[in-house]
Amino acid sequence: MRNRDSIDAHEPETEESRPVCSTSSNSKESDERKERKSRPSNQARPPPAMTSHQMYLNEYGGRTGLANIGNTCFLNASLQALMHCPPLVGMMLSMDLFRYRQRALGAPPLLQRKYLLVEQFVLVLRRIWGGSQRVCAPKGLVQRNMDLHTEFQNFGQHDSQEFTRGLLGCMHEAVRFFATYDYTKPLNGDAEGKNKGKNESRKKPRIREFSVISDLFEGTLRSDVKCSRCETVSTVCESFLDLSLEIPKDPDLKKVEQERGEQAMTTVKQGMLSTFTNYLGLTSPPLSLETLLHTFCTSSELSHPNQYLCEVCNDKVDAHKVLSISRLPEILCVHIKRFSYHVYGSKVSRNVMFKLKELDMAPYLHPTLRGKQVLSKYDLYGVVRHSGGLSGGHYVAYAKSHNTGKWFSFDDHIVTPVTAETVASQQAYILMYVRKSDPALTRRISRASSGGDTTPVKGPQSTEQERRPRYLISRYWRHKSQYMSDPGPIDNRGLCCRHGIPMQGISEGRLAFSVSEGGWWNLHARYGGGPAVPVDARTLCRKCEDIQRRRAEKQRIVSLEKQSARSGGDAWYLVSERWMREWREYILGMDDTPGPGPISNSDLFEENSNTLREGLHPARHYRGIRGPVWFALIEIYGGGPEVIRKRLHIYDPPYTPRGREISVHMEEEEEEEIESQETAGLNGVNRVREKHQPVANESANKVNEQQAK
Repeated sequence: MRNRDSIDAHEPETEESRPVCSTSSNSKESDERKERKSRPSNQARPPPAMTSHQMYLNEYGGRTGLANIGNTCFLNASLQALMHCPPLVGMMLSMDLFRYRQRALGAPPLLQRKYLLVEQFVLVLRRIWGGSQRVCAPKGLVQRNMDLHTEFQNFGQHDSQEFTRGLLGCMHEAVRFFATYDYTKPLNGDAEGKNKGKNESRKKPRIREFSVISDLFEGTLRSDVKCSRCETVSTVCESFLDLSLEIPKDPDLKKVEQERGEQAMTTVKQGMLSTFTNYLGLTSPPLSLETLLHTFCTSSELSHPNQYLCEVCNDKVDAHKVLSISRLPEILCVHIKRFSYHVYGSKVSRNVMFKLKELDMAPYLHPTLRGKQVLSKYDLYGVVRHSGGLSGGHYVAYAKSHNTGKWFSFDDHIVTPVTAETVASQQAYILMYVRKSDPALTRRISRASSGGDTTPVKGPQSTEQERRPRYLISRYWRHKSQYMSDPGPIDNRGLCCRHGIPMQGISEGRLAFSVSEGGWWNLHARYGGGPAVPVDARTLCRKCEDIQRRRAEKQRIVSLEKQSARSGGDAWYLVSERWMREWREYILGMDDTPGPGPISNSDLFEENSNTLREGLHPARHYRGIRGPVWFALIEIYGGGPEVIRKRLHIYDPPYTPRGREISVHMEEEEEEEIESQETAGLNGVNRVREKHQPVANESANKVNEQQAK
């Protein structure tokens, strides 16, 4: 391995672009060589034009090695194991990167760096499953990972499981969305609704994060702790992205067998040599993965110094703790703890045998779920093995192609086909299991989504066929139905605001596809979920409008405060601290926070009087703001009265700002000028009348004489 101190993220990636499987003639091969010679050596071959689904079904994909660019075998092994899990491959290839790129433009710098990491992940994934490259150098992904995690910047040897967990966490935060749900309702039909912890008394809905990473990797652990004094059971549910299992010792195995029964002690067949070395005590007999899972779910005693703080007894007491799984993930990532950090630290080299197919997780579920129809069987798709000791070693990945069912060994850039028996004999460090799908379930989804009008409609019937409305369904849920074993309830949260109201302007395209009324009600009757989003939705979310108005008002007030701080001012407008507190709670509060109402300074004065109260202190009873901020708040809320002082002291004499004195003086001058002009105008009219009056009299006399004749 070679070490480097830095990586140029804009350096073109060089990889061998010879096809994995060539079926062309000799003439085509010669033309290819000529084209390769004419192309600069540092220019990568463009990937073939393939859609995401074609790339997912490409039988020549998934055989690309990753170059080691400086002690990055831990990263390469983790990426190969992740990028061969079929649900993750399908969901990430179909991801709309343009949408997330638009979201990242106005995001904080940290979130922008996390999104760039997702972009590099998808780029490497497309190159691996494109099938046109033998080796790919993930320089951009390594650089983005270093930007986010400083511990990886020294190009040293690191833990593969630590990198995997950090990568999944960053990707979740980059592509996550938010939705509301009720505490009183269980999530996805699991046992979380029976949680009797602190959250039971909260009835208000809260915001929950969800993303493609949480939908695939996130499961739920349930911890039941029983107090030995009052026998109160406290339940806490926590989400997990991977299960970390310890290799038990012989005393722990006896307790597991007593509590979990003989089914927990799965026997592993051994050869004669292994049996003889075990008899001599030179080696330990291998354990099965099921035994490790039973040990994980075996009860433990919490005693001194790890006593449990009981909320009922209000004291630290001995307790009985049991772990179980209340919700299974789509991709089960199992981490076997092989490194023990005691005085000197060591590596546990005891073999753990694992199944390649049909790993049943039903015995480890909570008892309330064991009798229900839960998809609990998993197939293995990725293995990460560590060879060496605690101070140094090497990582190698083994992964299975979901298109051909063949296993391959990925030793950095070296890709070798291997047998299933070879994979089963490895000393696993990380295992990637994918839940098995139900073929009948997939057929029902395709029939309901494609033949909505030909199947019986279970929703409200419309009298006229041509006037039946059409409904939108998120393409994200459609991808889940394609690549996941169970898509779960219809998920249209991406088409709605966080309050569940359909957003305007969404039509059939990248985000959604439309189905007939019959198709929608069939899918909804089978899977539930929602909400229903008509194609011509015109509903406005009043809460979102109120939130946008609050943000605009906050930005305006902050901008005016900054301008007032720079330009200064000779007057302070005093406002009641009670009203200012209500205004701050409204601007920074939640959706249901009421408005502050008109500005009210009445609590600064005596009742039914213009006399100030005694004992008023700044920041306790009133605050001072400058003129622009005051007039902006008056424009929005109205109210009063004005309390203007030259200093920030309410008992100073009233003060008239200089700008207002000038304006008053200008108004008086304008009134005097108007009066003088009006007076001058009247005098001029009178003079004109006096000048022309004799002429008018003579003409009137002549007219009278003519009429008399």
